[in-house]
Amino acid sequence: MWTPPSHPAFPLREKHPAQQGDGRGGLPPRREQLLQARIKDLSLRLAGTPLERHIDQLYAELESRGISFKPQCYLSDEWGCPSGVPVIGVPFYLADPDLHSIEAELGGGVETEGEILMYLRHEAGHAFNYAHQLYETEEWRKQFGDYSRPYRDDYKARPFSRRYVHHIAGWYAQKHPDEDFAETFAVWLTPDSDWRKRYQGWGALRKLQYVEDTVGRLGRTPPRVQLAQPDLTTEEMEGTVLDHYRQRELDQKVDLELRDAFDQFLEDIFEGPGVAPVRAETLVRAERQRLLSSVSHYTGVSPSVVRALLDHLGDRTASLGLTLHPDDSREAALRIASLVTALAMNHLYTDRFFEE
Repeated sequence: MWTPPSHPAFPLREKHPAQQGDGRGGLPPRREQLLQARIKDLSLRLAGTPLERHIDQLYAELESRGISFKPQCYLSDEWGCPSGVPVIGVPFYLADPDLHSIEAELGGGVETEGEILMYLRHEAGHAFNYAHQLYETEEWRKQFGDYSRPYRDDYKARPFSRRYVHHIAGWYAQKHPDEDFAETFAVWLTPDSDWRKRYQGWGALRKLQYVEDTVGRLGRTPPRVQLAQPDLTTEEMEGTVLDHYRQRELDQKVDLELRDAFDQFLEDIFEGPGVAPVRAETLVRAERQRLLSSVSHYTGVSPSVVRALLDHLGDRTASLGLTLHPDDSREAALRIASLVTALAMNHLYTDRFFEE
């Protein structure tokens, strides 16, 4: 099961536009109804949504590359393929425009059309692997590793390694052999990816060639696994939409307990209380999403950890009352980005941001 790393949960304890309503203390009626509704009662469907068009495009891409197998897609709580089952779960919020809006606000953003197709190709790689049980073969293990290896969310990526393709942010192919295959398949499937040229001289090229050769042998053969049992469908989701986001926040919460560890660095970057007209916290909050995306992407450190670090730095700049002059905002943003990146890399290699 895979969850995109780039969309952080919004801290529901904060007042947010989704909770502000019409200024009279209430939520907009449609928004309030959705938040309080059980997901199973929303009667969400893929048919007639933009998702249906994206899935049709995926099927067309598979067909054009010589693959007859078309994995069944269904609405679920997140992106994913149940282990060993060649079906694709798609997040339920993509099936309704108002749920899009809630995801954008409480979830931190909604996938673009390009990202949706990226994720569909990735999940199609899992489905093709499971449909033909490639992971049980010696040739697959030789290329990608042991499928039975424990699946860890806190994997340690090796940034810029040429043994793996680049597709999903955060060096996701390095997370597990199953993800390595799915990412390799997605790059191979992407139209006009020019993978032979892009990965010339890379160790990952052998994996791409394996996908090409394997599809040549098996693309038109019936799958060994015909099972199409979804993991969790929207019809089975008893919780409300609000419950979904509260649980996601809990799942992604990281307690760093950094206290005043980096106050000196923040004081080096910003001015003291009242010295300049702009609160430093404003800049840190404004750069939060961009830093979260880019630092996680290039370091491979969990978005949850980077998010917690950014929130801590924002809280500390507020507590210290730090300020800056508007003319210094570009330089300050660059220095904050450098600090966060350095701390993230320290965490990647030592499992901590600093040593006592």
